[in-house]
Amino acid sequence: MKYLIKHLLIAIVFLFVSSITLEAQPVRGNYLYTLSNFTGPIPYSWPRVVVDEKRNEIYVLYQNFIRVFNENGMEIYRFGDDLDLGHIVDVAIDWDGNIFLLSYKDKGSGQGNELTVTMCDYRGEPRSEIELKNLPPEFSAFGPNRMIFHKDSLYFASQSTLLVVVTDTNGVFKKGYDILPLLELDEKEKQGAQMVGFSVDKNGNILFTIPPLFRAYKLSPNKELSIFGKPGGAPGKFNIVSGIVSDSKGNIVVVDKLKCSIMVYDKKFNFLTQFATRGYRRENLIAPDDIAIDKNDRIYVTQSNKRGVNVYRLSYN
Repeated sequence: MKYLIKHLLIAIVFLFVSSITLEAQPVRGNYLYTLSNFTGPIPYSWPRVVVDEKRNEIYVLYQNFIRVFNENGMEIYRFGDDLDLGHIVDVAIDWDGNIFLLSYKDKGSGQGNELTVTMCDYRGEPRSEIELKNLPPEFSAFGPNRMIFHKDSLYFASQSTLLVVVTDTNGVFKKGYDILPLLELDEKEKQGAQMVGFSVDKNGNILFTIPPLFRAYKLSPNKELSIFGKPGGAPGKFNIVSGIVSDSKGNIVVVDKLKCSIMVYDKKFNFLTQFATRGYRRENLIAPDDIAIDKNDRIYVTQSNKRGVNVYRLSYN
């Protein structure tokens, strides 16, 4: 009896301490669902996911095909299979519901690929092609593979060269960033220094990650660079860092592909919490990569092995 009482008291103390720890967390992440249609979860492997904040719809680009989901994670529309636009690499949606597709067309005769930005209506029907205009000489060979709409501007990024160009929605150059010199890397660090995660927060700061350096970055509109991240397996440290976004509170949310976890940091880059882990339960992740966030702080995380897009909600104390 004494043995039973002893272990019962230990269990009560453990539960009490655990509840205090849970209450003390300033932010938590809870699994909601996986993006689905009427047949069940859609088995994507590392698609591109984008949120239309005004309409709270989610666009998923996979194998040149675009599916649109409502805020409950159910597919409501699809397009792209009948478009002769070449290889589509990204999608963005403006406030009016216009859809921008970033793609590359084969010129033929061994001439390589041609960058194309196509504006479509809300149903995905092409309306016009947009040319990037007035680029400075240092951006003359610019070949972006990421595109984001933010406050009446399009942000284009080349993840391999760390170049970012900002244009209006007609493709006219507004601003450019050559990020590599800002990092002040030595020659060894420059090798393989490619951007993986890329997003723009509500204040126009560019967020990005460079996995080989175990670092995440915030670049302000006036080119002030902030850096955070350290290698390691402990909570808050980076293994293979990937997607990055900012939530409604200004916290920074980062995906770690090797840990199969999602980490949250405050505005001053202090570690707040980490959630999800590797596994095949529905709330777990397998090699997560891309991430998007909506205005209700639901985050959309892509993963490998045909596990689809998991959706979590951030909640705050």
